[in-house]
Amino acid sequence: MKYASSLMLKKVKERRFPYLIAVVLNLYITKYVFTESMDLELHYFFAGISFTSITFLILSCLNYKASLHSAAISGLTMFVIALSIHLQLNLIIGIGFLILINGLVATSRLHLKAHNTLQLIIGFVAGFSPQFMMMAYWI
Repeated sequence: MKYASSLMLKKVKERRFPYLIAVVLNLYITKYVFTESMDLELHYFFAGISFTSITFLILSCLNYKASLHSAAISGLTMFVIALSIHLQLNLIIGIGFLILINGLVATSRLHLKAHNTLQLIIGFVAGFSPQFMMMAYWI
């Protein structure tokens, strides 16, 4: 379809449509698949993902590229931390592993020159923050 110049989606404009699809799908999953009454934890996990998707769509409309890889792994890390607190389980090994993966993802993105440090930090915060804020609703 000649929508993207490469698989890496180097131009910010090329990322807008995939982000829009992600927003719609995540909102649908939050509203209809994992309902609050049935799957409380997953409902708020996907609500956090929806906020992250909306953040990335807004950033792309402002012509700013942030690391979605960093956002995804930091969001998962925060969710596992929240799940550990909520279920009162010792998931320290899993959390430690996810923190290591955060570092590996950031290092690989820098090594591939896909992002700079600020883009990685913004991606990390965009993934971590919504999951952290969702904790107030389900923990």
